Amino acid sequence: MYLLVAEYLEHLDAERGYAQNTLEAYQRDLLELMGFLDDRKKAFHQFSLREATHFLAFLRQKGNSTTSILRKISTVRGFFSWLNEKGILQENPLALLELPKKTKTLPKTLSVSEVTLLLRKAADSPVDIVILELLYACGLRVSELTELKTKDIDCTMGYLRCTGKGGKERLIPLGDVSTQVLAHYIDQRHLGPEDFLLCLDLTQTALTRKAVWERVKRMGSLLGKTISPHTLRHSFATHLLENGADLRVVQELLGHSDVATTQIYTHLSKKHLRQAHRQVFSNTNQL
Repeated sequence: MYLLVAEYLEHLDAERGYAQNTLEAYQRDLLELMGFLDDRKKAFHQFSLREATHFLAFLRQKGNSTTSILRKISTVRGFFSWLNEKGILQENPLALLELPKKTKTLPKTLSVSEVTLLLRKAADSPVDIVILELLYACGLRVSELTELKTKDIDCTMGYLRCTGKGGKERLIPLGDVSTQVLAHYIDQRHLGPEDFLLCLDLTQTALTRKAVWERVKRMGSLLGKTISPHTLRHSFATHLLENGADLRVVQELLGHSDVATTQIYTHLSKKHLRQAHRQVFSNTNQL
C-alpha cells in the first residue's frame, strides 16, 4: 500500500508540478489514511463507503477542524480516483460520501495604522523589517519568501521575481520604501546573488517557514494580536482593493490562478466600507 502512495506522489509531482510543501501535506494525509487502515486491518479494496464514513468520524474524533477534514478527504478522494484510473479499484468509495459543510470565514487583516505601528516596533531588527516589507508590501506567501535569493531582487528596476504554486513565476513591483530597505539590507549583509535573502548570519542558511511564522507571531504580540504571515498577505490584498486597485491586478500580484480565489477580498473591502459608513452616519446623528 505504501508503495502506491509513493507512486501517486511521484505522479502528482511529475504531472501537476506541485510545490514541495503541498506534496508533503498530501503525504501526511495519506499516511494518516494508511494508519487508519492498518488499525482496522483493511486493504484499499476493502475501503467501502461505510469505511469512509468511519474515517470521517475518526478525523473528527482527533479534533480536526472542518477545513482540515475537507482537505484530507479531498486528498484521499484524489488518491482513490487515481487508483480507479489505474484499474486497482473498480470505483472510488469516496465519490458518494456526504461531507460536512464548510463555514465561510473571512481572513483576518490588519489596518494600515496597525501595519505602520508593526513596522515601527520591528525597526531594530533588519530581518524582521524585510519580512514585513515583503509579506505586506508584496503579498508574498511565506514559502515564496523563504525561497527568495538575492538575485531575485532588482533594486535598480524596482521589482522582485518569485516562484509560486505550481512553479509559476511572477514579477512583483517594489515600492520606493521596500526598494530602499532591501538595497540597504543586501549591502549591509554582503549577500551574493546566490545567497538566500533571509539567512542566518555566518552560515548563510535560509530561514525556515516555521522560523518566519514564529517571528511574525512574536511581532504581532507587540500589538497584542495573534497574526501569521498570511495575515499580512491578506492585508496587502485588502488595502489594495480599498484604494481602488483592479481585481485582476490583485489576482496577478497574489499569484492566484483563479480570480474567484481573489474575490474573497472584495467581501473584506465591502465590510470595511460598511463600517466606515456606519461610523460616519453614527457621528452625524450625534451632532
